[in-house]
Amino acid sequence: MGTLTADCPRLDSHCPHKLATSCRLTSTSNCCACADERAHSRTYAVYIDGVGFVQRGTRWQAYCWFCKEFWNNRLAATEPPLGTSQTRIPEIPDQSAFLQRWFEFHQGYRIVHDADGTERRIAVIGESFKDVSPGFLPRTLDQLRAGRANDAQRVENRFQRRRLSSEEDRPQEPQQSIEDVLDSLLQEASDEEETTNEATEADEEQNATSMPRPRREATGLSRPLTRVEAVAQRARERFTRVFGTREQIEQDDYESPLASVFGRAEQRYREAESRRRSGDTVAPPLDNLSASERHQIEQQILWG
Repeated sequence: MGTLTADCPRLDSHCPHKLATSCRLTSTSNCCACADERAHSRTYAVYIDGVGFVQRGTRWQAYCWFCKEFWNNRLAATEPPLGTSQTRIPEIPDQSAFLQRWFEFHQGYRIVHDADGTERRIAVIGESFKDVSPGFLPRTLDQLRAGRANDAQRVENRFQRRRLSSEEDRPQEPQQSIEDVLDSLLQEASDEEETTNEATEADEEQNATSMPRPRREATGLSRPLTRVEAVAQRARERFTRVFGTREQIEQDDYESPLASVFGRAEQRYREAESRRRSGDTVAPPLDNLSASERHQIEQQILWG
């Protein structure tokens, strides 16, 4: 779907991006970005199926389709590249140069000032706006004949932006995606674990004859747990609390602790319902009862 505002007149009340984005907001003269009054943030929450809400969204992800496509394309065509967390839509990156060029195609001409001060109009002709995605400029007739793709890599769509003050204070660093950062952290953890294991084995071999064997901990290891081993140990403990030990699972009459909890709760519920149907709503006497029997009756009253 292309730009749908080719035949719409430019009004003084329109924001600079209203026609260029083909914004679908009909009750206001502002586009989605100019109408967005939220405070700017470096990250925005987005819901991912199977994961939940994560801070990997963009400010314009909930805009109308045309505005969202416009800012995706403009950010992809920004030179030098700009990270999502560095943007302050619609001010950064500034789209003044792009909009000036876009309106030349919209009105069909460009005004040129000669050396003697006279003005003249030069026709600006390109492909139909209905075939141009928001955020890109129409291709010229020569580019159409040559089959040039209209994407973010096209020279006419790329505009230089002003450098940010934060970029001037520090040298530019190569950008890394979240996946690359996670991969590097996991690789560092793996390398650290291998180095620790090698150093531990070397120390044990060297001191095996001269030093007594250290006391083993509950985990069966004679050294502190590494980060990876601690995570695995906690996972095993959680598994045991929910499903029981390996010996319990291998028994013929196995019942997981989780199933036992629900079974006891259902049994108390059935007993309480039976007392209600029989009309026995009087609390049983607690005299001459042991502590365990008293606790059982209290639990029945509580869960009933």
